[in-house]
Amino acid sequence: MFRALRAVGLLGPILLAAPSIAGTVDTPACNRDLAEADRLIHAIRLRENGVKQGNWAGLCRLLLQNQKDMSRARDLMNPCLTGHDHGENIAQIQASLEDIRYVLSTKCR
Repeated sequence: MFRALRAVGLLGPILLAAPSIAGTVDTPACNRDLAEADRLIHAIRLRENGVKQGNWAGLCRLLLQNQKDMSRARDLMNPCLTGHDHGENIAQIQASLEDIRYVLSTKCR
């Protein structure tokens, strides 16, 4: 259950940098894409306490939505972050996605 709970509340420390902050590509497309990625990650955070403990069906639905939103956020962020910001944020999302995939494959049929 711990891994399942970790897969739900995993993106707390991700900080999407504004275009004026180092570590981002300052283009109109990246400004738009980073704002959309931030919206997706915020939605994940809002959902993270939305399932009662032991409700596997609800957790599986939540994790499927989180996986979709997280994958989209990663794809939007990937070309727009640079250096340490890129490495840290993309790696954290990848690790979170791996946790979600594990829970989906072992607990959600």
